[in-house]
Amino acid sequence: MYYLEGSQEVLRNAAVLSHPYLQGTDVVTQRALRSAYLKLVRSLTPAGAYADYLGTRIAEDPAEGPPVTVYTDTSPEIDVLGEIFGHPDPDRAATPAWQLEKCHEGAAFIAERDPELASLISLLTHTVFTMSAPWTGSMSERNAIGATLIIPDERWHANDVAEAFLHEFTHTALFLDERAKGHFQAGADQVLLRSAIRKDERTLPAVVHSLLVATEVLTWRHRHGLKDGLDFRLHGSTQSMLDRARESHDALTSLPAWQEDIVKNRMFRLVELAGKRLTAF
Repeated sequence: MYYLEGSQEVLRNAAVLSHPYLQGTDVVTQRALRSAYLKLVRSLTPAGAYADYLGTRIAEDPAEGPPVTVYTDTSPEIDVLGEIFGHPDPDRAATPAWQLEKCHEGAAFIAERDPELASLISLLTHTVFTMSAPWTGSMSERNAIGATLIIPDERWHANDVAEAFLHEFTHTALFLDERAKGHFQAGADQVLLRSAIRKDERTLPAVVHSLLVATEVLTWRHRHGLKDGLDFRLHGSTQSMLDRARESHDALTSLPAWQEDIVKNRMFRLVELAGKRLTAF
């Protein structure tokens, strides 16, 4: 989304969706958009503990660069966030300090190389959290737009964490884009294909997200000269990721009636843009 179309398209989606909560003004400042966007996010959240969390814990003003927030392991916030992401565990071990430090390092890695991207992540992400877990990776949830879980490995480079931020921000931007423009026809979630990220068989909407995430991450590496010498641990080598993304693109666009019956015009265009970008690498 960001690298395929630029920041203005991402901002436009946020502004269109947040319009009911914007005060009547001809000029929309970032502060005004942030405030309206947070009200939008709260309105989209299913009732329950997470809705209460949003109503009481979100700061109205964006932080400098991608926000990183961690709650103490005994606080109710971490249990609420863990549950909404499908990892409830009231008896989890204390979060190692190095995990939080790695999250900060990843945020700084983005801000140093792409301040515009850092600003967008800060605007549209209200919570980034980490916690002790028996797995590593990152997550975002359709029912928790603007929240991101990052669980780094101790061996991750700062770029791996930065890619986790970009990965989940792409999902966030796509969730908003889908609400603004529509992405899939009825029945798209009944089609199964191989994912460009996880490499397993997933539903078509998940595979499309995977393709677009892979394209954004590959563009990030290309634009900032990030070479395979970094030993990419989250997403794998550039070549293997490029091969998987091209494979997913070809599988998607080879489906019968792909454009007519499976995706809407907006998603057809995004996949088309991704295909052209992948060819250019």
